Amino acid sequence: MEENELGTVIAVGNQKGGVGKTTNCVHIAAALGQRGSRCLVMDLDPAAGATKHLGVPTKSYAGTLELLTTDEAIENLTIVDDMPPGVHLIPSRPQLGEIDVLLSKYLDRTRVLERPVAEARLRYDFVFLDTGPSAGFITTVAAYSTAEWFLLSAFPHPLSLGGLTEAFNDIADVRRHRNPALEILGVVFTNVDGRATRLRGQLETVVNQALPGRRFENTISQAVVLPEASGKGRTLFQFPRFQTIPVAQQYLRLSLELEHRVRNRGAFLAGVLEPTNYAILEQVGDSHIVEPVTMTANG
Repeated sequence: MEENELGTVIAVGNQKGGVGKTTNCVHIAAALGQRGSRCLVMDLDPAAGATKHLGVPTKSYAGTLELLTTDEAIENLTIVDDMPPGVHLIPSRPQLGEIDVLLSKYLDRTRVLERPVAEARLRYDFVFLDTGPSAGFITTVAAYSTAEWFLLSAFPHPLSLGGLTEAFNDIADVRRHRNPALEILGVVFTNVDGRATRLRGQLETVVNQALPGRRFENTISQAVVLPEASGKGRTLFQFPRFQTIPVAQQYLRLSLELEHRVRNRGAFLAGVLEPTNYAILEQVGDSHIVEPVTMTANG
């Protein structure tokens, strides 16, 4: 990050659960971290999906609940040990679901993230706000109201189509009433079968019509290794020789495409952005490999 340059704030969400939202959040952050960026994942979901995915016990640490209900500094609530390279976490836990009764009745609840996000932007290149599946939850509304970008995930599944439509409507509502600067960074297709399917084609058509130019070129394939990694509380980038794992390479390419859009915001929003140059990925070499003693790609 250049001096006086603020980090980029990306809300990650969808109005349906089970579409790869959190998996995308932690792996995109880890891919960016692997390439040298400083990333913060702020878990804003009482289900604590990102916290679990990064191997942190959900009842062991203070985190987003304290961040939003006290004046605690962000650095005092950030987990840095045993994280993917370049990634820090502010964890969640089920008690976050009680935030409504813990906040002052005089507080504008759509703005509860403004102070912590402003602090985070001074320290990190990217701040990922991993939201819950309900647009009515306080932290989700606050994330939409605070972020610069919104990142959507979609499975080739009928529920995902409904979730995308709801998300488009909610984002349009946020832009009208709360945060006119919020832009959709893109839609990531996850759990993609290599064979073309009718439903995937329908989803792509919906995205292309509703949001021309916003579908990401890079997709994430179906892969058993992703739920295996989640179950171990790790990302693929904490596996030995992650370069040999095809889905890890997909996330690296996706992270570069995402960064290209962010760094060239004006051209991207105008629809004139040049294609992403993936040659830089050759720099992610052996010196970046993380080889934990207790982990293998096969478990």
